[in-house]
Amino acid sequence: MKWFAAPVLVLIMCFMAVDRAWSQPADSPWHQLEKSIEKITHILIRITDASRPDIDEQIQLLCDAIYERFDLAKVARLSLGTHLETRTDAEKSEFTALFGRYLESFYLPWTDRFDDQQVIFVREKKDGSRALVQVQALHGGLRIPMTVRLHLAENGQWMVYDVAALGVSLVGNLRAQFTHIIHRHSYEQIIRIMEEKTDGFTGCGGRTEHAAAASGFR
Repeated sequence: MKWFAAPVLVLIMCFMAVDRAWSQPADSPWHQLEKSIEKITHILIRITDASRPDIDEQIQLLCDAIYERFDLAKVARLSLGTHLETRTDAEKSEFTALFGRYLESFYLPWTDRFDDQQVIFVREKKDGSRALVQVQALHGGLRIPMTVRLHLAENGQWMVYDVAALGVSLVGNLRAQFTHIIHRHSYEQIIRIMEEKTDGFTGCGGRTEHAAAASGFR
């Protein structure tokens, strides 16, 4: 099944070097996102060094850095929409953890292909506890406009819950795919697809379950 590939590649494009031409307050969405991308970039550089003996450790550090800024539970809830509201709490937790491992099964195999692309921060817009940061991803000779949507968590951290590239939203794409499968088949078919894809895949290990439980459903 290729229905997750495009949106996950959008996430991969966020893992790039940051243009430091502008500075923002330490508590701003822009600044916090910038610091996360810098942290992830440094880890990716270490992962691409095939001579390092601690690649597994670096992968786990990468997982930690991603979930520090990526609200897995919110992305899962928005992606499944009203179909998640009818599930039990146990089913919501199961879906969120499985959804996280499914995303990881696409982006983690790409981590050794990082080649120091760049992100230029363009502007930030805040509206209460919501914010969007517009950036340009420089990839080869292309400038790809991207919008990162964040919300303010209770701990004061701005958490990413959607990314759009060239007008295509990660959450919107996923929701359309999930809705299509549910209408043609069932919710259980989505679970089966994700279970088949992640069978034997360890990914971020217990960090996925921890991220799902810590984020909760908002």
